[in-house]
Amino acid sequence: MKRKYFFIIAFCLLCFMEISCLTLAEELPSSGEAWNMLSVTNKRFFMIGFQGGIAMSFNKVDPIVVGCSADSVEMKVWVELVNLFNFINEHVDAILKVMDDLYKDPANTYIIANSMIEIACQKLKGEDIEPLLQEARKKALP
Repeated sequence: MKRKYFFIIAFCLLCFMEISCLTLAEELPSSGEAWNMLSVTNKRFFMIGFQGGIAMSFNKVDPIVVGCSADSVEMKVWVELVNLFNFINEHVDAILKVMDDLYKDPANTYIIANSMIEIACQKLKGEDIEPLLQEARKKALP
């Protein structure tokens, strides 16, 4: 008999927990809203973290790239990561401003910040970013 009550109580608690988790999920801000809430200092810390992720991938990819030819996919990815890391290093303030501008558009609010960094870099390089934004918007739909 005690087991029956235990399972009923456990079931009720799990149901309430699920409801509260769903409520919490609905209250989380979109990527754009979260970005706009950050201070300039916190945005810089985000960029440092992004660069840290790239730097960590260098350590993982480096042994693979050592034996690769110059035109291999691995080497191209390596070069792309190095270029992105260096570009961010040299243009942090400009990237932050472009991201701020891009997130002002409500259509971009669900694009994750990692993707937005790369889009901002492409924009600063003078590339047409509209196709990149369209693709990122499709992927980011809630």
